[in-house]
Amino acid sequence: MKFKLKDATFFGWDGLKGWAYNSKDDFSNASTAYFEVTGKHGMVLNTISDRVYLILDGKGEFIIDGELISVEKTDVVIIPKDTPYDYQAKGGVLKLFLVHSPAFDDSADIKLK
Repeated sequence: MKFKLKDATFFGWDGLKGWAYNSKDDFSNASTAYFEVTGKHGMVLNTISDRVYLILDGKGEFIIDGELISVEKTDVVIIPKDTPYDYQAKGGVLKLFLVHSPAFDDSADIKLK
């Protein structure tokens, strides 16, 4: 399977824009997305998927289960399912690549703030 950014589905809100490369309908074991963050994501937890973020560019901070973690280009952050987390850019655009495993299911996301 191959997915291209030009074919990805756009989504976003104030301070975040993203493109979903694939969905659970394409491949139920994993889904992927690219993000450009200038603000905050918002505190959330997912009840079915582990999440793996690769920091492509920029600097930011993740709050994972209450712990503040600074991130920068080439870092990887893994968030186990059922773990509350948030992230934000620090001083510019934070570019991220995300892998959900199993694939993202909106009904499993619980927004906490």
